Amino acid sequence: MSLIKRFTVTVAAALLAGPLLTVPAAHAAGTYVCESGTFFERGPVGGPPIWHAWGNPCTGSGDGGAGVITISSGPSAGTYQCDRVTLLSPTWASGSTCVKL
Repeated sequence: MSLIKRFTVTVAAALLAGPLLTVPAAHAAGTYVCESGTFFERGPVGGPPIWHAWGNPCTGSGDGGAGVITISSGPSAGTYQCDRVTLLSPTWASGSTCVKL
């Protein structure tokens, strides 16, 4: 293979692989552990149910993206995967569009 052909293949491979290097790995953006909380249904009237989870006091971190809320005690104790988890205050975590794991 000629030097020019090798160079062209190398450049093409680098251009194709470049965007993949900037895509973050898929993972939960936030993880919170809460002493107590609730898992409840709320959605538009006549529409499909949307499940939410919230807890307090909570510890953990995240950036407002997909995440996990674990409620340690009470009737809603369990772990919930949510499309969006937000820390509402230093101790309150809220998740929307959640499913119990």
